[in-house]
Amino acid sequence: SYASLGHISSLLFDEIAEVALVRVDEFSSQELANTVCAYAAIGHSSPALFEKIAEAALYSIHKFNSQELANMLWAYAKVGHSSHALFDEISEILLCRIHELNSQELTNKVWAYATLGHVSPTLFDKIAEVSLGYVNEFNSQELANTVWAYATSGHTSPTLFNKIAEVSFRRIDEFSPQELANIAWAYAKIGHSSPALFDKIAEASLCRVHDFNSRNIANTVWAFASVGHYSPALFDKIAEVTWPCLHQYNSQELANTVWAYAVSNFPSNVEFCHDQCVADSIISSFEKFDRWSLFQIHQWNLWCSESLDNSILPSDLSNRCLESFSLEDGSPSKLQRSVAHVLTKMRISFEEEARLGTGYSVDMLLTINGEKIPIEVDGPSHYLGESKTQNGSTRLKHRQIGVLDGLEIVTVPYWEWDEVAAKDKRNNGFKYRIAYLRSLLKKQYIGDGAIN
Repeated sequence: SYASLGHISSLLFDEIAEVALVRVDEFSSQELANTVCAYAAIGHSSPALFEKIAEAALYSIHKFNSQELANMLWAYAKVGHSSHALFDEISEILLCRIHELNSQELTNKVWAYATLGHVSPTLFDKIAEVSLGYVNEFNSQELANTVWAYATSGHTSPTLFNKIAEVSFRRIDEFSPQELANIAWAYAKIGHSSPALFDKIAEASLCRVHDFNSRNIANTVWAFASVGHYSPALFDKIAEVTWPCLHQYNSQELANTVWAYAVSNFPSNVEFCHDQCVADSIISSFEKFDRWSLFQIHQWNLWCSESLDNSILPSDLSNRCLESFSLEDGSPSKLQRSVAHVLTKMRISFEEEARLGTGYSVDMLLTINGEKIPIEVDGPSHYLGESKTQNGSTRLKHRQIGVLDGLEIVTVPYWEWDEVAAKDKRNNGFKYRIAYLRSLLKKQYIGDGAIN
């Protein structure tokens, strides 16, 4: 009753929790669900009570109706209390009852699992399959929350994402600023290419950018940059809006924003690399940046060098960024080892995971006739989903190595390497792979006479 009335008394809820702990085994399924919902509704954490209720619920979980299961999931996700055994058991039950769920319930389930970082691939696959029949009924929040949940969980579902993109495209004007940012973020995070949807998001965002908060702005520009979908008009408008309040951004928002502009590299946005107020914002937040944010700041700083021929950060901070960036560990992938094996057979000398002056490492740095040739063996993570389009971070790396290290990267895409091998499966395509590399090196970097 107190929770439903919005009346919050921490002391009272603590006392109720103490009493409930010794009587939980007497609770019905409805009482168990209602109790955790009440605590979640007011944001009152009671780990001991939630743990005890999870244990009690496991003994009678099959007696819970669909609404009670939904309430349990929502409550545990809302307070951030993870209970793997409970969520695993609920997952099994939901698989049997999946066709009883409506569109909102389907969305809420994946949202709860994603929020707590609880992986349930079979459940997510089944919900994706069933959701295809409901997508047209989803409201904008359900559309955005669904793709957010799948992206947060790292669970790909191309068919569902294609369908949601199609529906969202038609109804983009229904989305709030947060929903626009979230759906863009989700497609970028999972690496799902949808150019038409991003065009529509850019169009809708351009008209409403003044309604975006700092998180919405940072997520939006990060998403567009990550998928390599460039919208100069949107980035120009966001730069205009961002400029007066950049100092109010938290460290992650600041790093994501300046990184996005470095990736996009629009001539009209050079103020992001030559205006002192950007540098001042970064300097004042420097000690708050985590390692990943320092990587992004380093790449932004390199962009300054691309555009201005010098770094805009003080030398000590530039060096700290470079040091952090250069410490990134790289271990050869199976695909990379396969290419290295063929190069060895070709008697070409090379260094694996070679570190360049910019701090970037390349998979292999060849030396042929005294000339340095970088090779990047690009697996699926360098591309958008099942497409052959490089993502934004890969494009940024190649561009900055070309401009600042003065080296043109030779790329070995994973699908080309596999296609070549398929020509002679018995010998793993060895002869054809030698011919492929020889042709690639001649065509992309050196003269025909350099490799025999």
